[in-house]
Amino acid sequence: MEGDYVYSRSICMATNANCNLKCTYCYEKEKRNIGFDVNEALEILDGMLREKTENGTKIKLHGGEPFLVFPKIKQLCESLWENQYSEYFHFHVTTNGTLVHGEIQDWLYEHREQITVKLSLDGNEYSNDINRPDSFKKIDIPFFLKTWPDIRINMTITPETLPYISENVQYLHSLGFNDILAHLSLMTDWSKCKLERIFYDQLLDLVKYYLKNPHIRPWSFFTYDISRTVDDKPYLAPCNIGQLKAYDFQTRKYYPCHMFFPSVGGEKLSEELSKIDLNKLEKTEEDCCMKCPFIKLCITCYAENYIARGSVSRRDMSLCSYQKINLVALFKYEYVRILSLKNPSSNDVKKMLAIKKWYQEITAIERSII
Repeated sequence: MEGDYVYSRSICMATNANCNLKCTYCYEKEKRNIGFDVNEALEILDGMLREKTENGTKIKLHGGEPFLVFPKIKQLCESLWENQYSEYFHFHVTTNGTLVHGEIQDWLYEHREQITVKLSLDGNEYSNDINRPDSFKKIDIPFFLKTWPDIRINMTITPETLPYISENVQYLHSLGFNDILAHLSLMTDWSKCKLERIFYDQLLDLVKYYLKNPHIRPWSFFTYDISRTVDDKPYLAPCNIGQLKAYDFQTRKYYPCHMFFPSVGGEKLSEELSKIDLNKLEKTEEDCCMKCPFIKLCITCYAENYIARGSVSRRDMSLCSYQKINLVALFKYEYVRILSLKNPSSNDVKKMLAIKKWYQEITAIERSII
């Protein structure tokens, strides 16, 4: 599946800074009607693609909403395809799907082997439109499933939609979506929400669902490899920092990722972030986090940390309880799943060792919730 393919290099290119929706959780505060320069993009990508790599190049087109500048995207892609580089490359576009109709649909279907779309969809119509007002009915869901049967869904969970997590995940699976990448909304004060018990109940409901339907690929919250907590591998950055280059056409600069763009945190913070040595981040993590046995599974965004709290290593501790609750559900799911296997893999055995090692810690987390 294209979504699981591991490329030798990846570049994210900002197509534009405006969007046709007003999502409640949007972290891009500066919306401007500016599109990228096609000739500039061609020059940058041409120089890159003339250098052959072992596993090819992933080109991520990121907005705003990229299809607001569809003619430019079409020109860029077709110009590069005509050059027939020896380097393998593939385009990935993240979209809200509301503009993918008519000519855009026809073009995407024709080039479905050369370009993959990730669809932002937050659940059923009710929940999706809480986060993305008046958008669900504008999305031609059957088209996306027909064009990319293994399409990845980008699902954002907000305090308003958290009580419906299980319902929404099961709904997306019922439509035929098998790859659900979910995350709790950034730039949100989760400490005021007091939704931990509801989150716990929602996840346990999903545990039951996935155990009853082992043929369905679990959503991303249940795919963390708990065996990492018992191996000897060093702690790694919990994001793609160091593996991705992001080019912003507004500033004509490269950044570690699109979250570092001035359109997200402003010019001043973006400039400060760009001066930080990201290779030394593991040495600046908070002591309480580094002493946590589950640090290797803990997700954080270094750019968001800096923008919201003034330090790349100062994590959003209001999310700590939610991440631990997710681990409780994940350990329960893995325990029952592995016990049902006739021939568990070596990694499954390691997961069982992790469950045994951290049983008391996980139980303590669960008791604190109940």
